[in-house]
Amino acid sequence: MGWTIVIDFTLLSLSLLVASILRANIGFLKRFHVPNAITAGFVALGLIYLLDWLIPNLAPDRKVLGNIVYHLLSVTFISIGLKKRVKYIDRNSLTTAFNLSLGYAVEGFVGYSLTLLFLFTFMPKIFPTFGMLLEIGFGQSSGQAYALGKQWESLGFVHGGTVGLTFGAIGFLWACFVGIPLLNWGIKKGYVKNLDKKILSHTGFLKPNEKKHVSGYSTTHPDVISSGSFHLAFVGFIYLVDYLFIKGIVYLLGLIGSNFAHQFGNILWAYHAFFATLFALIAGKILDRLNLHYILDDHILTNISASSVDFLVTAAIMAIELVVVMEFIVPIAIISVVGGVLTTLFVLYMAKNTYSDYIFERFISIFGLLTGTVSTGLALLRVIDPDYETPAASDLVLGSGLSLFIGFPLLFVINIPALKQNVKAYLLTDVAIFGYMVIAIILMIILGMFKRRSLKNV
Repeated sequence: MGWTIVIDFTLLSLSLLVASILRANIGFLKRFHVPNAITAGFVALGLIYLLDWLIPNLAPDRKVLGNIVYHLLSVTFISIGLKKRVKYIDRNSLTTAFNLSLGYAVEGFVGYSLTLLFLFTFMPKIFPTFGMLLEIGFGQSSGQAYALGKQWESLGFVHGGTVGLTFGAIGFLWACFVGIPLLNWGIKKGYVKNLDKKILSHTGFLKPNEKKHVSGYSTTHPDVISSGSFHLAFVGFIYLVDYLFIKGIVYLLGLIGSNFAHQFGNILWAYHAFFATLFALIAGKILDRLNLHYILDDHILTNISASSVDFLVTAAIMAIELVVVMEFIVPIAIISVVGGVLTTLFVLYMAKNTYSDYIFERFISIFGLLTGTVSTGLALLRVIDPDYETPAASDLVLGSGLSLFIGFPLLFVINIPALKQNVKAYLLTDVAIFGYMVIAIILMIILGMFKRRSLKNV
């Protein structure tokens, strides 16, 4: 019997349990509001090296862990995409979408420009899209960074998947250890009126007398099929559609016969989560039209996505190979620090100049997304807006979905240097990313999104 994936799952589970216990007893983890999944990831990383030394046969296969990250990413996006949608898009959510898309472009431009600097000076063998993984790892997720880095490996990017996971892990750390001081700074400056201090010191476990949150409502009769099973089956169905769609596109591209079409087809697999989200949104719209959306419960879908993120983040950090990280430590460190600082300053500037209310709440939520995921942005926002009473949360969710479409050209542009490895392609790509930023800013000006306000809420 095959036990490989089962052992990997049990070790990930053990790491999450240990992390939960540590969070409940270590003040540092509570004070900095470190998500259990990040702690679990580093517990798991230590565990994998311990097993390598003591019981090699039990040590997880990093390729299997990478596959877990890859597939859980789509599960996360599908379960979010299937949730009931707001029927309209207002100016603030559209502004958030543009700010997020610009944020992706800034991260891509910074990471790529630094890579070109390394390439043309003291690191002539560095892969041209190395720094692009800052945009994917920070701005989207570890899973997406792994998926794209893995596809670039076939084009010559040695250890691309691991480098992607590393940027993703650093992004989570940046969101946590820079995000919490930023929150305290905002509170001290008077940009946030109230703070629920209990959240920062919470052990992570609800006490018997504490209010329990609703985890889901049944939409099926339990004697027929459990509601959880039905929701998982629906998510699985959407993922099957996603797989068949990409498989079909890759097949058609293969009929062209050119090497470029073949390579482009392979890269499409890295965007499986984007297409999965699209099909989930289409499925949700169809359910709305047929008045059948009641068969899905948002709370259960939220639990599926949150659970996927927990295991995804843990597996992503566990799969990091420290030997590879040390090999690329200089470019990773420089790109991460410069990119992180400039991303923070960019988000602060845009929040001050494009919103007229709840400015700090919108700033911290967008900052969290551009250094982690939607969940990270919502987690930081929850510290100062526990019940999501401000519109910042809904704007972030809606804006993140819209930004996928506004920023879609970037997903193709960043692949050009990998597919056409020559100086002309390198420079044209940098110009194209910069041009994208200019066009986006011009559109925002035309749409009247820029406003000058104080940081204090009005």
